[in-house]
Amino acid sequence: MKRRTRGCAVVAAALATVLGTAVAPASAGTGAVPTLSPPGPYTAHSDDLTVEMTGALMCDSSDVSGWLSGTAPVVADISSFSFTNCAISSLNFDLAVTSSPWQVVVQGQSPSNPNVDLLRIQGVGLRIEGFGCSVGLAGALHGTFDHTVDEVRVDDYLIASDADCLGLVNDGDVVRITATYHVVD
Repeated sequence: MKRRTRGCAVVAAALATVLGTAVAPASAGTGAVPTLSPPGPYTAHSDDLTVEMTGALMCDSSDVSGWLSGTAPVVADISSFSFTNCAISSLNFDLAVTSSPWQVVVQGQSPSNPNVDLLRIQGVGLRIEGFGCSVGLAGALHGTFDHTVDEVRVDDYLIASDADCLGLVNDGDVVRITATYHVVD
């Protein structure tokens, strides 16, 4: 049985993953570890990256790229990031990556949809800087990769640290990250 997974690598944010790649189970039993063929570079694009903190920090776009590995569970890394026009209301904010690369791990198949893989993006580190607010975010993001539309969807939380944000975001607060990344060759 072959499945496309040229997508198990973002997010997003965060976001990540493998378009048009053949995936073959390592064994016929359930819980088999897929292998990706061929390994190589990928890119992914999002038009809806949102960070919910003192308000919704929204970016016009976000792009990621990295390298697909040959086997799971770690199917890719995310090593290059860009964020365009990030703002809360009309206030511009800079969003920067503080740790790299991030690793994309396949955690299995969705129990409700065989075309969807469950992902964990680990090693995530971001810094947000803007008018009256500076905060670090770290942790792991969970999401899905839908093989039918080549999209990674992330909807999870990171932990705030080193926060100086007028008391609106404090150390230890959870900050929600959402994004949909379309994976392209």
